[in-house]
Amino acid sequence: MKRMKKYSYILLALPLLLGSCEAYLDVNPKSEVTDKELFSTAEGCEDAIYGIYTEMGTNKNLFAYALTFGYPELMTGNFTISQSDNMAYVVQRLWEHENAVTVAENLWINGYKAIGYVNKALMHVLPKSDDEFRHIRLYKGELLALRAYLHFEMARIFAVPFASGDAAAKAKAIPYVTKYGMEVTPYSSLEKVFELIVADLTEAEKYLAADEELVTATRTNASDGFTSCRITHLNLYAVQALLARAYWTMGNLDLAEDYAEKVIDSGKFPLMTTAEAWNAVETGTLNMQETVFGLYSTQYTYNFYRNHIYQGGTLALSGQYSEIYTTDQSGTDKRYSAWFDTGNSWCIKHYNKMYAQGETNPTYSGKSIPGPSLIRIPEMYYIVAEANLTKDPDKATEYLDYVVKSRDLTPFADRETGKITESNIINERRKEFFADGEDFFNMKRLQLDITMPGGNFAGTDDATYTMPVPQSVEDNYRQ
Repeated sequence: MKRMKKYSYILLALPLLLGSCEAYLDVNPKSEVTDKELFSTAEGCEDAIYGIYTEMGTNKNLFAYALTFGYPELMTGNFTISQSDNMAYVVQRLWEHENAVTVAENLWINGYKAIGYVNKALMHVLPKSDDEFRHIRLYKGELLALRAYLHFEMARIFAVPFASGDAAAKAKAIPYVTKYGMEVTPYSSLEKVFELIVADLTEAEKYLAADEELVTATRTNASDGFTSCRITHLNLYAVQALLARAYWTMGNLDLAEDYAEKVIDSGKFPLMTTAEAWNAVETGTLNMQETVFGLYSTQYTYNFYRNHIYQGGTLALSGQYSEIYTTDQSGTDKRYSAWFDTGNSWCIKHYNKMYAQGETNPTYSGKSIPGPSLIRIPEMYYIVAEANLTKDPDKATEYLDYVVKSRDLTPFADRETGKITESNIINERRKEFFADGEDFFNMKRLQLDITMPGGNFAGTDDATYTMPVPQSVEDNYRQ
């Protein structure tokens, strides 16, 4: 399969590329020569961008575990973890314990390391004229989007929510780093961080106009170059979805709705509405209809598989969540049967045996792309529904019902009340994004209380949802 061969090559080349990322990030004259050579060709620019995506998808402290089915899912009690694991101290919000500090340091260091890779590439790519390489505008757009996306993830973890009453914490959120080098970037306020996120995404959107043609409604996993498999790149529609997500996080639901509708109205990401589409769902891979952006990552799929095999109970759906699938509905929820082993409630949403060592019965069909879906189209419908709860309740119900019907449930419009509430949207999000690492951040935005084995945590307490910046980072800033 072309795609597998392409990325196998990239993964094999990664030690060289990210080895040049050690070379590539060293500040010395020899490094500068290497950089100029790397970015002197279109292939070199593309290899650098592929290397960043690969770092994101294979690093356990990023999207291969921590930022997907790791930290966010553990923090809500969706999954449990061994008490010997460092993350157990994070789950209990024992933020000053050395094990929790280690987790925070790993997240911070690896997140900003990836941002460093992006800024180094931007330093070479942005000054180039738009006619230097055929796809130079795509390179610029994707890199700007990557910088915004990675900062967005850092802010979701280390910054307090917009609803926080702690003015001092909101005034000092995270650094938004836009330059590569030894200069220390000062912290920005929460408002400024999101202003910069929106600015980078808005600029990226301009560069990615070609995706109107490159992203097709019917997709395959064939890889014929940089412009194929655009759902594994931060494409135009992923950027618009991130703008919707950013404005939604900020509480600007009108602008969030505008961008969410752009993605929906593109027609490129149809909801699964047929039995054939649901039967084609392959766990542990990107959804070829509904994924707006995801990463190619066999490491992610293997990590989930390993947790399932060796720590199966930790991936079990707790009673409080299984009840949502079975009671808050009219019909049989497709998600429950497709994403869970209903015999024991184990989550198999990202479970695929394809690369497990010694596996004699792999499940990978070769027709999809292994890895995490980081943006899926249902999220855009939920944003539109929430934006209209008060100003246009009929539209709110209509947009939530698009997803509800595609999951084989009776539309809310046809139920006794005929309308939806905020709780309906919260519950639908919870069912849709279980194990994806997204629901935690909706709960953080709304400051919802968390009840889980081992403790109850108040939503209005910033310590419930916000990981403190490690002291080692603060010490470096004072030096």
